Amino acid sequence: MNTVAVRRAISAIGSGRVRLAALVVAIFVVVALPGLPAPTVARTPLLHPFRNAQLFVDRDTAAAKWQASHQAGWLDRITHNPQARWLNGPHDLDALPGIARKAEHRKELLVLVAYYVPNRDCAGAYNGAPTNGDYAAFIGGLIRALGPVRAAIVVEPDAVAAQCFDHNRAALLEQTVRRLVDAGQYVYLDAGHPGWRSTGETAQRLQTAGVSYAEGFSVNVSNRQTTKDCYTWARKVSRQVGGRDFVIDTSRNGVGPPTSYQATDGGWCNSTHQALGEDPTTTTDRRGLAALLWIKPPGESDGQCGGEFDTGFSPRQAESLIRNAPTR
Repeated sequence: MNTVAVRRAISAIGSGRVRLAALVVAIFVVVALPGLPAPTVARTPLLHPFRNAQLFVDRDTAAAKWQASHQAGWLDRITHNPQARWLNGPHDLDALPGIARKAEHRKELLVLVAYYVPNRDCAGAYNGAPTNGDYAAFIGGLIRALGPVRAAIVVEPDAVAAQCFDHNRAALLEQTVRRLVDAGQYVYLDAGHPGWRSTGETAQRLQTAGVSYAEGFSVNVSNRQTTKDCYTWARKVSRQVGGRDFVIDTSRNGVGPPTSYQATDGGWCNSTHQALGEDPTTTTDRRGLAALLWIKPPGESDGQCGGEFDTGFSPRQAESLIRNAPTR
């Protein structure tokens, strides 16, 4: 059905100052998912925060701590590169003000991942925030912890592409995107990856979840799809959501996804078929691509699978990623 074109300008308070969010309006023909209304499409202008930006290098990661305690110089390939910092719940907000100040002092762009949506991974009420209200409080805490510092925030990996995506989740994500943007943050709503859903369905889900208010979307977070395939897929999605920019996670896609045969050896979970991909960079010459990022911290275990017994940093996983990485 056709959406109604609306022209309006809104004033929002962000980062302690008034920000004019001029909305550029377009009319699209969209097909709603069952039970989901077709969204009104009104787009905020892009700010392109990654252009000419230096990415924040966190010297206090789990990998860096392990390297220091084991005098493991071989880990430089990972620890000397910028990586996203994940916020998996309220407890992860405690250290954020100090990290934000470091990034601001060094004039580096901090990349964060908000990962606390209710029913996270479609695993039930005990995974992620217990309620929408708890999640809203978490986002409020995130905004307060950053204060005037502006960060690039990847919002909820897998939440849009997941089987349990519905009207309630879409509304919660749109509210989250708008709150973060109004607070002056740069938002990238996660889209999944090219091995998951079609570009048309992905675009429609992103629209319903508020991508029109965001800088763009993220692709391939924690996955191993090739950068080439991710870019081709993301460009098609981008064209269907008003030309939003996108970022691609290259933290472990250096040899592509496991084949059907290799999937029997751990599948996606701590697969032996993995390698570091391209280094993080904000210098790109491909239309729509804002940055290549290491969103999944390289060397972090996926959990109790593939010979690992827990989450957190695993030197075994890190060594595998480095050893298999294509020659630079």
